Amino acid sequence: MTLDNAAIAVLCEELNRELAGGRIDKIQQPARDLVLLTVRMPGVNRRLLLSGSPGKARMHLTAMQLDNPPEPSLFCILLRKHLSGAVIREFSQPGEDRLLILSADASDDLGRTENNRLIVEMIPGKTNIILVGGDGLIIDCAYRRDYDADGYRRLSPGMIYRLPKLPEHKDSADRRKDAAPAAADGLFSDVLDRYYTAREKEEVYRRRSRELRTALNSAEKRIRRKLAVQREDLARSMGREEIRRKADLVTANIWRMKRGDSILKCEDFYAPGNPAAEIAIDPLLTPQANAAKLYKQYNKLKTAELYLTRLIGEGEAQLDYISSVQDELTRAASERDIREIRQELIQAGVLKNKSAGPARKETKQPPYSAVSADGFEILAGRNNLQNDELTFKTAHRDDFWFHVKASHGSHVILRCGKDTPSEDAVMLAAAMAVWYSQSRNSGNVAVDYTRVRHVKKMPGALPGRVNYTEYQTVIVKDCRIFLSKTDLHLSDL
Repeated sequence: MTLDNAAIAVLCEELNRELAGGRIDKIQQPARDLVLLTVRMPGVNRRLLLSGSPGKARMHLTAMQLDNPPEPSLFCILLRKHLSGAVIREFSQPGEDRLLILSADASDDLGRTENNRLIVEMIPGKTNIILVGGDGLIIDCAYRRDYDADGYRRLSPGMIYRLPKLPEHKDSADRRKDAAPAAADGLFSDVLDRYYTAREKEEVYRRRSRELRTALNSAEKRIRRKLAVQREDLARSMGREEIRRKADLVTANIWRMKRGDSILKCEDFYAPGNPAAEIAIDPLLTPQANAAKLYKQYNKLKTAELYLTRLIGEGEAQLDYISSVQDELTRAASERDIREIRQELIQAGVLKNKSAGPARKETKQPPYSAVSADGFEILAGRNNLQNDELTFKTAHRDDFWFHVKASHGSHVILRCGKDTPSEDAVMLAAAMAVWYSQSRNSGNVAVDYTRVRHVKKMPGALPGRVNYTEYQTVIVKDCRIFLSKTDLHLSDL
């Protein structure tokens, strides 16, 4: 949505009606080109958003909640210095074109009143937020720009602010008249706020989803490189028996060796027929030291096999875990889902916490839920952390636990306690397990289910990793068809 001259004119009239005479109480700058003013009006506080973002430049009332950076920028500090406590005089639209000016009366350090202006230029390709003092000089701006090709103006601290060259619009008054009724049933700001809030949430979701997927891909590549090196080392350790045989031969033939020999010639009593063998030895070491050196190499490789086998197993488990998180990402429907997945990865040690200070506490999202026709509640985890919580904290030990066989997906709990659920309830829970898994688009999917008491988590296992026994298996031919025939409401069905 690009605001034209007529829409800006409607906003100008609306902001004058709603905010003129209000006092600027709080100033925030969540992003470089985004400023949020809290304006105190009689009996109520209003929030004014100013954006100089390319493609999204605007000024309107908002209910949007935005996070602030740990430290305010220089521009934000200057805004607070010159506009905190200022009383809004008016909003204006010079030339009736794509810019809005907020004029506010503030007191300087000597107690004198000066009229400062905060200007949002919404001209395509030249969007900006500019703070101008009472003397007409630019105090600072979101984007500093050098002279244009014609040398008309320069946007930089200390320069005289000049309005951009704007074409004359003879029909602007008529367009304003035509545009005004569009906001007659409510504030035009509310329309813009709803539109840009939804757009901002979608953009944040896409950006963070992309960033998280990139981080996961990098972690996966790093683990695969490490595994390749470990497997090579493990393959080399498999040749340790040959080293032990040489050590035994050297020990058995020490009497034939003399200091300074580089080759030991002896019979190989490990091979059929005791053929002649030649073993390279270190001429700088004694015969006993040569034997000890070979045994040390053998023991080192033997120990390496134990460690490498364990490390390779852990690396393969991490790859499998990352694959499960990538599956979670495909089902993430909001920016909040992305945040929870990132927090899960930080707790699992896959990603580092780069945020300054502790993570923001927020209410956990509930699991996906439904109720079967015979009244049994069915829950499905949104991510691996919630899978563990559902299985080991929420569920009763006699409830049924479902999971797609040999595939990544949610833990699904059929809350029945000691009661025996109907076949329809079991099939519904199995269908939900398929729906919230990698096999969503597959047919004839096998789903295992068992009592929760038969599901165990090994010490040190990654989130969502469990073992289960005494299970049964059902086949779900098509989860969509099954779920669509029920009277359930699934948010993403």
